[in-house]
Amino acid sequence: MEFPELGKRCTAEACNLYDFLPYTCVNCKKVFCQDHFKLQAHHCPSLNDPSFDIRVPICPICEKPVPSKRGVDPNIRMNDHIQSNCSDLEPRHDNTCRKKGCTTKMLVPMQCPECGLSYCVKHRLAVDHQCQGKTSTKKKPVPNKSVDTSRAEMERQRRERVNAANRRKEEIDRLQSRLKQGKITEHEQIQLAKLMSVKDEKNGKCIVS
Repeated sequence: MEFPELGKRCTAEACNLYDFLPYTCVNCKKVFCQDHFKLQAHHCPSLNDPSFDIRVPICPICEKPVPSKRGVDPNIRMNDHIQSNCSDLEPRHDNTCRKKGCTTKMLVPMQCPECGLSYCVKHRLAVDHQCQGKTSTKKKPVPNKSVDTSRAEMERQRRERVNAANRRKEEIDRLQSRLKQGKITEHEQIQLAKLMSVKDEKNGKCIVS
């Protein structure tokens, strides 16, 4: 039993296949079978029409897609984009939860009244996303001048101790060299003995070995 009203024949050249579930091309409005419904398969005339070209060029400077409206030359649109220093693209609205580590996409974003950011249902409460409030209204901490002064004083004292230890070591090396040469005086021997007897007040060890 035939069903003449069910299905249509493919209009592709050299096909003429009778298909019960035919496809109608949205561009050329012709009927095609499963093997020829794609634009390239039936050589659709819309492939040569620039207005049907939906490819989006990529900016060579900012490496972002630069879309243009139908009927607008993409070259002109790209030139305008480059002339604006790549600043004419509309910002993309990200509906991802702003909680760090959460990748939930929100159908209905919930904005926190404290920080103004949007969160998912799980992190909508301030305690759930560790709300820090609005960063613009935060007061900058006042530096403690007394702490800075004490740190600077400690650093100055440390440098003085290091310099004194270096001078002491240089003097000991000089006196020991004169002692080996047999040219050391009695006064220098006393001075060398005093330098060698300097002990570390903390551990009782000699500072200069």
